[in-house]
Amino acid sequence: MTPDAFPISRPVAVADLIREARQDIVIDATAGERAALAEYLGVLAVGMVQARLTARAQPGRRFVLEGRVRASLTQTCVVTLEPVAEEIDAVLHRVYEDAPAGEDGEDNLIDPFDEDLPEPVDGGVIDAGAAVCELIALEMSPYPRREGAEPLENKAATPPEESAASHPFAALSKLRKTPD
Repeated sequence: MTPDAFPISRPVAVADLIREARQDIVIDATAGERAALAEYLGVLAVGMVQARLTARAQPGRRFVLEGRVRASLTQTCVVTLEPVAEEIDAVLHRVYEDAPAGEDGEDNLIDPFDEDLPEPVDGGVIDAGAAVCELIALEMSPYPRREGAEPLENKAATPPEESAASHPFAALSKLRKTPD
């Protein structure tokens, strides 16, 4: 996804990280960013988004973005369709890798089964806002339920119990030889 596709964007130039070795990023989303994030996530409202992050360079053209993200959302209960408030307090930890000029970014030393594969640096920039949006999307409840909401009863028609005589292979069982 392009950085413009995310409702919150806080670009960090990796060239600055190489020179400074560390950069603190504070995100307090504006009302417009929260409204855009609510639409992006498909929720009723986003009341607050705060992130306190640190971006730092590591050897081997790698960069780490880490910190804490807090958000408050209002979703729709999947049972009662009433508003449900949700608080998110999560730790963000992302590793990015910048491929040297002229390389395709593939590293033969990367384990494809590693859970934390580094993400590519796009155009010399890491978007901390995009990482925050993605983390909130992953952390929010996929099926929010209001406390005390009764589970829905499955009223789908269930097939009647089949008797042995009505079973499709009942006639074949009669042809089976019985042991003497």
